[in-house]
Amino acid sequence: MPDQTFIVGDAGGTGTQWRVVNDGNIEQFETIGFNAFTHSIADLKSSIADVFLKGIKKDTPLFFYAAGADTTQQCTEIASSLSSLFGNRVIVKNDLLGVARSLCGKEKGNVCILGTGANACYYNGEEVNKVSASLGYVLGDEGSGAYLGKKLLQGVFRKYFSDEVIHLFHDQYSLTPHDAIQKLYTAHKPNQFLASFAPFIHEHRHHQDMFRLIKSSFEDFFDGFFRNNTSDLPFHFSGSIAYHFSEILREVGNERGFYIKNIVKSPISGLVLYHQKYE
Repeated sequence: MPDQTFIVGDAGGTGTQWRVVNDGNIEQFETIGFNAFTHSIADLKSSIADVFLKGIKKDTPLFFYAAGADTTQQCTEIASSLSSLFGNRVIVKNDLLGVARSLCGKEKGNVCILGTGANACYYNGEEVNKVSASLGYVLGDEGSGAYLGKKLLQGVFRKYFSDEVIHLFHDQYSLTPHDAIQKLYTAHKPNQFLASFAPFIHEHRHHQDMFRLIKSSFEDFFDGFFRNNTSDLPFHFSGSIAYHFSEILREVGNERGFYIKNIVKSPISGLVLYHQKYE
């Protein structure tokens, strides 16, 4: 309904998209990212206060979808913390449910996130059920920005790639293997450090080395999350990696016999429509 008033937030590892809906008018904001496993809720709250909290009426309903909010306890703790800013009408859910609601509405589907990290689930039209553990950027996150960055650094420093690609990398980045290891072990958000190399990979995606890197990473994603998939339901993707590398992602999906229906950079617009229609 166009006269509803509510707030929607969609948080990923790199950034959080916000929409403030007030009697049909929609304002949009962006704050720092948030992942329940790797980020500080205090930092997010500080960013919210700086960016858009002023003028928000207390107890406006807030629907917040967060990466890493996998358990009821995590969701409750995040909601309790955010209530100090927004009041007591805060509902926190996992970001996978947000993508599912945005892209599927009430229809069934396989729902996936490929951004800084990776995740996937089956959506029955109401709830999501993970198809496999994501395992984070150290053990998993296949196909994600962090995964692509890790593969790039391995290929450059171990000289798996052609001299051309290695020279292009060193022309753009002043980085040695020692520097990379130091950053990974001391950086506040090492997954974001790894994902920061995705633009280089995208820029050179037509080079055979980079194309193979991207394609094999997406093959690893489907093998890791949908190895035993037997359903004929469509696939829906959200996230910067899925969006910017959509052509190759669709190619890999087609080779596996999977129908990829939607690929969006962010689910936030669809979430506004969902809550206008169903909440």
